[in-house]
Amino acid sequence: MNMLKRFLLCTVLALGLASNSFAADVQLDCTNLVLDYAYHRDRPNPVELSQLFTEHGSLTVGADTWTGRSAILERLESTRSGPVYRHLMSTIRIFPVDDDHATGVSYVTVYNAPQGQRSVEGFAAIGEYHDDFVLTDEGWKIDKRVFVPIFFYGDKD
Repeated sequence: MNMLKRFLLCTVLALGLASNSFAADVQLDCTNLVLDYAYHRDRPNPVELSQLFTEHGSLTVGADTWTGRSAILERLESTRSGPVYRHLMSTIRIFPVDDDHATGVSYVTVYNAPQGQRSVEGFAAIGEYHDDFVLTDEGWKIDKRVFVPIFFYGDKD
């Protein structure tokens, strides 16, 4: 094989590996955001949770949408004296769109109970988070997160 063919082969292989490596990095970074959201939501760690979002990011749960880190921070602060939550994440799929954007869908089972109570009858909800991620100067952040409910405990329909 002549030198030019070797060079072209090496270049093509390197570009393919770089592309796969970039996609894997995006998937890992965004998956960590999904897991960090559940962790900080359940503690609750309002500041840390709000920092997972872009400055103007949004969170939608039901009919309510909070836009901006400060609104998301206030929302979690207001729930500190409420029930204890546990978000069990599974099936996390991240789809890189381009160098600065990705989307994702993750499944969540949510349990909650009043503070101090150690038993629950069943899950509160099972649903999906639909996410838009953006690469910022701070790294990958959630730009838009929407909770899409699939089941609620006690649904008989």
